[in-house]
Amino acid sequence: MSDLFVSTAARSSSRRRAARAGLAAALVLLAAAAGLAGVALAERGTIPSRTAIAGVDVGGKAREEAHAAVAEAARAAMSRPIRLLGAGAGEERTSGSELGARPLLEQALDAALDAGPLDRLLRRAGIGDTRRIELSYRLGPVRAAELANRLDRRFGAPARDARVVVGAHGTSVEPALAGRRVDRAALRAGLRTLPAVFEIPLEVDPPAVDAEAALRAKRAVDRLLDGPRAVRFGAVEAPLPVARLRALVTTTPRGGALAVELDPAGLRAALLPRLRRFERPARDAGFAVEGTRVRLVPSLPGRTLDTRRIAASLVTNLDSVVHRARFRNSQPALTTAAARKLRITELVSEFTTSYSCCQPRVTNIKRAAALLDGTIIRPGEEFSLNEALGERTEEKGFVSAPQIYDGRLEDAVGGGISQVATTLYNAAFFAGVDLVAHRAHQFYISRYPMGREATVSWGGPELIFRNDWPAAILMKLDAGDTGITVRFYSTKLGRRVETTTGEPYAVTPPRTITVENRALPAGARNVLQEAGGSGFTVRYTRQVFRGDRLIRDETYTVRYDPKNAFVEVGPPKPRKPPRANGPPSARSGGGDPAPPAGGSAPAAAARS
Repeated sequence: MSDLFVSTAARSSSRRRAARAGLAAALVLLAAAAGLAGVALAERGTIPSRTAIAGVDVGGKAREEAHAAVAEAARAAMSRPIRLLGAGAGEERTSGSELGARPLLEQALDAALDAGPLDRLLRRAGIGDTRRIELSYRLGPVRAAELANRLDRRFGAPARDARVVVGAHGTSVEPALAGRRVDRAALRAGLRTLPAVFEIPLEVDPPAVDAEAALRAKRAVDRLLDGPRAVRFGAVEAPLPVARLRALVTTTPRGGALAVELDPAGLRAALLPRLRRFERPARDAGFAVEGTRVRLVPSLPGRTLDTRRIAASLVTNLDSVVHRARFRNSQPALTTAAARKLRITELVSEFTTSYSCCQPRVTNIKRAAALLDGTIIRPGEEFSLNEALGERTEEKGFVSAPQIYDGRLEDAVGGGISQVATTLYNAAFFAGVDLVAHRAHQFYISRYPMGREATVSWGGPELIFRNDWPAAILMKLDAGDTGITVRFYSTKLGRRVETTTGEPYAVTPPRTITVENRALPAGARNVLQEAGGSGFTVRYTRQVFRGDRLIRDETYTVRYDPKNAFVEVGPPKPRKPPRANGPPSARSGGGDPAPPAGGSAPAAAARS
């Protein structure tokens, strides 16, 4: 075999051709790279040609321009109705606006801008289909849930659990029935693009309790009702006949099963006639007043039938005919430890006002005192007399008695309560607490300190004070036949109150206010209210000390109106006609009678 011989000239020619081919390829690649670079440079920051978002052509647009165009289309899409088709059961309608939808514009724009140079070059050259990007929306979670509930009500059907029916003559099982419900996840996914038409996705709603679980519960109920039962404590037995048990038994779905239970309230009613004697109510801690000191009365826990434990024993220990009565401790609302922290130990203020015995207003004062006696005002709490008493009504034991209204004494249910207000106000005044709201009577009543008193009425004015001391206050009220005393018990904490009352000034005497009453006989006069004391202005002060430190320095100014007289008069008597031949003085005499004395009525004032 002879060797293949290639001349040197041939080899050189081959190398030259390869070099030229490589150079050409390099030039092509360089040109392509330059073209791609040119396209990238030309379309920098813009969306590639032949790109649409939600049907809007955004090719060649800058991001901001495309954002505006797509946002406008999204607003239009939000207002368009969406038809929701139920399988052969009609349709419902909604819209993006109703669903609280928000277009995910930035995500769509990011997807549109995500294109390489080659893809941009091909799209610019018109090669390939238009790239279409869907615009998705985020639905409001509450609105979407509300829509699903609405669709469930119309197109769904709730599952029916198997259950045990307890009748007068036995028990039976009602079978389960599967339902259908809206597939909420599929509904949200299908509506994220706000389609014009959407078929409502439904799924099977399986029952929570099947027939087998109901049969197990039925067997337990039958065992429970196979004879009378009883609950015993010591030698005392409370019977539970079958008819009573049948009325109490229930079955409740729980974890795919039916739990057999007895109504606790009904069971308690059945057991109380025999076992009530063994219960004991809890006793709150209390305070016993002994002179100026207060003794803490300890609380006691109570004992009451634990009907839940008794019921559990009856439905689980089916072999037992007699079950032991169970009790549980009931805790007092105010324990000994909590009462001790209130620091109610001694008398810190008291005040007394007097009245005449046996008037209707005394009935109201005694009733109010009984309602308020024993009230505890904790540190930082406000006390309102109106809130504490509520509206004064006959149903609450109040009667009609005089009160001040518009400068006059008038009868009203609850009249006289202002004496309770004045006595309370002064006890609070000398206890050094924060006086939040109070108002004096319209005119001065001599049984009260000048200025330092208070009136109250349902709907206002108010008596409100706040306990701003770090110890609670126990209010004790004692209303007898001739006076009422209010005492505040707390811890003194170095409290001391000093007060002064100035002399009255700007005295205004009472006047007579006359009003015509045409129901009276002509010329008649009826005194509705006799004139009383003069009006005047008075100032009083309060300085409150804690130890040697002054913590309040207050001045109060009170203006009292005079207690005017009120008189009703009938129409004037008719004047006699003059005689034709009478003396000149008679023929020319007289004029209209002088107008009655007095003036306009005073402005409306607080009730007493």
